[in-house]
Amino acid sequence: MSRRAALSNGELNDSQFYILAALLAPRHGYAVMQLLMDVPDQITHVGPATLYTTLHQLVEAGLLERCASEGVSKVYVITPEGRRRLLNEIARKQAMVEFAQRAMEGRTQHE
Repeated sequence: MSRRAALSNGELNDSQFYILAALLAPRHGYAVMQLLMDVPDQITHVGPATLYTTLHQLVEAGLLERCASEGVSKVYVITPEGRRRLLNEIARKQAMVEFAQRAMEGRTQHE
């Protein structure tokens, strides 16, 4: 699934998820990258090209907005719609994990 497709169907891919979560507080792109590099056991690598492309897409989708800049650095922050989408994605991922845990234990929701 492409990054654009994920945005249009309501789901977030891993890069979008991490970037939105990192921007619950205003940050510039390099600060986001540094924050994400410190995520333990992170399975998604967000390099500069992915980061800046995704930032642009999230702004276009209304999930992020640019705010006051720090010198030449652009500062971004999550919008109310971005927060709503992030919360929806957290709930979706939690349901996925719970299903997988039940399946690993050999039980289903109907038992």
